[in-house]
Amino acid sequence: MTHTSDFGATHDKGSGRAIGLAMLAGAVVFAAGAIYWDLSTQHRIIAQSDAETNVAAIVGPPCPVLTAPAFQQAVKTEGPPLPYVFEFNGGTFGRDFGYADCSVAEAKGSLGLGSYNVCQFTSPGLLYVKTSRGQFYFRPGVGKKATVMTPDGVAKCVLAAPAETD
Repeated sequence: MTHTSDFGATHDKGSGRAIGLAMLAGAVVFAAGAIYWDLSTQHRIIAQSDAETNVAAIVGPPCPVLTAPAFQQAVKTEGPPLPYVFEFNGGTFGRDFGYADCSVAEAKGSLGLGSYNVCQFTSPGLLYVKTSRGQFYFRPGVGKKATVMTPDGVAKCVLAAPAETD
């Protein structure tokens, strides 16, 4: 005689599956919340920096552009290689003299989530910029303020830096 004892335990196989699905749903909701939090924080930081930078107020004639050989010759003629080289937000910036201050501005059409670098210099002499799109060389001169902006990874330089004081 075969006899099975049942001590009141239920053997519902569906409850294990329901718990697993609930845990999966919770993980998806948590991940979505974390992504939303990160994107909203990034949007807020870019918007604040964009407002402080005020790219619209940075207006001036373009900086003189140098070719790579002309830049190398200028560096040799004027002294040691650029003494002030730094990295900011994925870009490399080099200068001969002066002070630098960098921030980000909102990229057009990015819904507030894309940005580009904006670096202002008090008296750079020579400027070197390296981005994901290449290397760029400028000669604003000593005693002249300059701003470098890198929308779409292309460096552009103007002879103006309203945020910088001498």
